[in-house]
Amino acid sequence: MSRVGAPTVFVGNDFILPKKSTSVIQPVIEVVEPALTPALAMPQQSFVPALATHKLSFEPTALPRLLFELFHRYTIITFAILLLIVGSTGVNVAGNYQAARIEASAKPLLSLRAKAPAITGLNSTVPAADMAATLQRVTGQAATLTVGDQAEPISPDVIKSWLQITPSANKSENYIHVKADTIAQSLTELASKHAKTPVDQVTATHPDGSSLVIVTGKNGATLTDPGSLKIQAVQIAKTLMDSKGLQASTPLATVPFAAVTPAVFGKLLEVNVNSKQMWAWENGVITRTFPISAGAPQTPTPIGQFKIYSKLPVQDMKGFNADGTKYFQPHVRWINYFLPGGYAVHGNYWRAQSWFGNINSSHGCVSLPDVDAKWVYDFAPLGTTVITHH
Repeated sequence: MSRVGAPTVFVGNDFILPKKSTSVIQPVIEVVEPALTPALAMPQQSFVPALATHKLSFEPTALPRLLFELFHRYTIITFAILLLIVGSTGVNVAGNYQAARIEASAKPLLSLRAKAPAITGLNSTVPAADMAATLQRVTGQAATLTVGDQAEPISPDVIKSWLQITPSANKSENYIHVKADTIAQSLTELASKHAKTPVDQVTATHPDGSSLVIVTGKNGATLTDPGSLKIQAVQIAKTLMDSKGLQASTPLATVPFAAVTPAVFGKLLEVNVNSKQMWAWENGVITRTFPISAGAPQTPTPIGQFKIYSKLPVQDMKGFNADGTKYFQPHVRWINYFLPGGYAVHGNYWRAQSWFGNINSSHGCVSLPDVDAKWVYDFAPLGTTVITHH
């Protein structure tokens, strides 16, 4: 930095103002610096060291200029210090405010947890010494669910599942909570056992004009007001710990069966174990008829309506005869399982052709010659209905 016509000497951040006319009387401030060693001494006219004695002259017009120079040089440092002060103060204030908010929000929760009252009739406190007797009394009380006109007893284990038992911290007592939702679920599950899908009555008419009921129809049943069980569950929850017995009920309505023909099944395998014949139906039309050998009198073929759930092209078969001895039959072909327990429609290579249609000799399966069994295997996919009858 310079001033026109008046050189200024700088040392570091210090400066010496230019000399003014001696005709003006100025106040002089003397600053005596330590004397320099001879080694550092230099001619005064060529260099003014930082530690040399110097004079600062103040006059009415020079003071504002000095303040301006000081403000200009230290503005950045001043603002930095102010920002640090303001920033630290803001962080402190914000931290205190957030801490106060967290504390204020936690107080209601802590107060609620500590002061939550027990729900009358649903919660009980039982001394640890009395717990076994209390459970026996509560779970052993008489409890019945009536579905339609059928009474369904409620077991002690089911009643126990309605209770949530929590021991105290010092194990001196137990807190028992009765779960109304679990009671409603249990009642619904018990009642649903009495709801049944109707079994349609199937009548088949064969090419000779004869008609036969191959499946006897059975009515079904349905719950007409299952929602009422939820209301009753709430009442049971309120009186359960009184151990005075429990009663619940729900109405049951009859669902009548329908009368149908084989056409409703798409594909159907019909087996008459008495006449030892099997018919393959497709869309209500018989496509093939086969002589078969069904279960022997000691190991009869189950009667009813089933579906093919597994198919195997070949398998070794083994099991027990009626007298308890074991049997083993290797490489049985074209197997269609329709009932768990080993009941299937499959090929039979170890019997003479004359047996089929004349003698029932199997362990409950429906067997036919391999060539016919291959046709049936290809005809009937998984899920095909199998109806056996007399």
